[in-house]
Amino acid sequence: MFNNLFSKIMGSYLLIPLLILLALLTILPNYLEDYFFKAKELELLRKGEMAVRLIRQGDYNHYNEIDNFLGSLERLLDTSLIVIDQEGEIINKGMRMRELMRRPSMNRMHGAMMHNRMHRALNDAIPSRIMNFQEELDKVLAGERTSFRGEIEMLKQPIIGVGIPLYTSKKMALFLISPLSGLQETVIKVRNLTLRVTLIAVLLALILGYFISKGITRPVLEMKKQAQKMARGDYQVQIANLPKDEIGELGESFNYLSNKLEENIEELSREKQRMHEMLTSMAEGVLGVGSDKKILLANPRFKEIFEVKEEIIGKSSIELVNENLMELIDKVLVEEEELKEEFTWEEKIIVAHAAPVREKDAKLWGIIILVRDVTEIRKLDEMRRLFVANVSHELKTPLTAIRGYLEAILDGVVDDAKLQGEYLTRVLTETKRMTRLVQEILNLARLQSGQIEFDLREFELLVLVNKVVRNLESKLEDRTVSVEGKQELVIKSDQDKLEEVLVNLLSNAIKFTASNGEIRIKVEEDKDRVKIKVRDNGIGIPKAELSYIWERFHQVDRARTPDQEGTGLGLAIVKEIIEALGGEVAINSREGIGSEFIITL
Repeated sequence: MFNNLFSKIMGSYLLIPLLILLALLTILPNYLEDYFFKAKELELLRKGEMAVRLIRQGDYNHYNEIDNFLGSLERLLDTSLIVIDQEGEIINKGMRMRELMRRPSMNRMHGAMMHNRMHRALNDAIPSRIMNFQEELDKVLAGERTSFRGEIEMLKQPIIGVGIPLYTSKKMALFLISPLSGLQETVIKVRNLTLRVTLIAVLLALILGYFISKGITRPVLEMKKQAQKMARGDYQVQIANLPKDEIGELGESFNYLSNKLEENIEELSREKQRMHEMLTSMAEGVLGVGSDKKILLANPRFKEIFEVKEEIIGKSSIELVNENLMELIDKVLVEEEELKEEFTWEEKIIVAHAAPVREKDAKLWGIIILVRDVTEIRKLDEMRRLFVANVSHELKTPLTAIRGYLEAILDGVVDDAKLQGEYLTRVLTETKRMTRLVQEILNLARLQSGQIEFDLREFELLVLVNKVVRNLESKLEDRTVSVEGKQELVIKSDQDKLEEVLVNLLSNAIKFTASNGEIRIKVEEDKDRVKIKVRDNGIGIPKAELSYIWERFHQVDRARTPDQEGTGLGLAIVKEIIEALGGEVAINSREGIGSEFIITL
């Protein structure tokens, strides 16, 4: 019933009047009764004192005179007076008492005969039924004042009386008697009035409490409603029409809290978004693992490196396929120190750097792991190393020969003019060889920087292909070369650059094809495009090498071709020239079967 604030406030407003009403109904009747009884006793005592003074002043010698005087005094004081001497004899006849007894009795009698009979019954009843005050009489005759309550059988109602000593020529007792019916009626009326007033007060308290409770609970309920909206993510809620009291201050604090929460949530969202963007755009993979080995974080790069397709957040890190990574996680959890490890996974070289993450109390919370795929970096390093080695070899060999020839001539070891001419011719050949190497490096750099201008003109493609084949006949040895294509196929391109491309591709095919191998060059026309295919049945290229053959200085594993020389620039130059001409270059190759280079222009 009282499970909400409104009911509690209403209950408190009703409880106080109801408790007051209960207290009044319990205490007030007895209190009023005692109050009126005491007031009546005091009134009777005061009238008794007055009656005593008047009787003493009259100096009555005969009982009849006292009786008549007391009758007049009863009417004056509006109370019943009874005088009893010390022998217990009633001096007066108590006319007032007879009238009181007659009234209720006469209401039940009808007719004159009944009236006369009742009058005689009352006269006889006074001494025997009314005056049963022996204890009080003894006290009064002993000189004490007394008060008493009782019930007169003939009146059928309670009475109150007081006794006062009366000293005239003899010791007597004066009793003043008054019925209590009027007092009880007054008490009942006051009680009923109190009940009605209290009920009205309860009703007013109910009405007043309702509106006050509504006034108090309205902003509270509004705060509850808005708080529920905040719990659902709406932080723009505000409470209007607040009262100017503590509830209003609470509502203003709620509005301030709502604004601050919105600002903080927006800031947290921005921070979360920035963190997400940073993790997403990182070149390194990031993995977060809890102390229970549950995965808490994994950015897209991590999934890409380890080729993870499904969602792994919340899963156990044990489910990761890489054992090296699991061993690294276990080591960090045990040693609680930063560790770095490099391992190979499916032809990829992985570097993982793991660091423990601690809470404020220095307790280990989890591990953050930074993963990098350094395969390409290692390949580039190897390519640079090989390039330096190759260039050094390519330059050192001719330089050594040139130096030897020149020293022989200068030292006079060779005197024959004909032999000196041969030496100088060899010096020139080696010099051209070095010049060609340097020129290739410079051309590649110029191609990549876009500094070379192309001379586009029309020419017959098949004529150019046959020219390249004739120029390389000296290198063919026992290898056979076949050319297929449509005669008089005219294209518009840079003839010199395209010749350089064909020379590189054909030289490459000759280099990696056995002496009894076959090389096929095929020219195909496809609408406004043309394709040049150079196919050989040589050693082929491993799958892992295919994505790197277009890189500068890259050479296929030298262990497979120990006798083949080169700088690794040929295919890089091919790719740069073809793309600069607006074409495309692709390769199909299977290790041990052969390779096919496809140029589309």
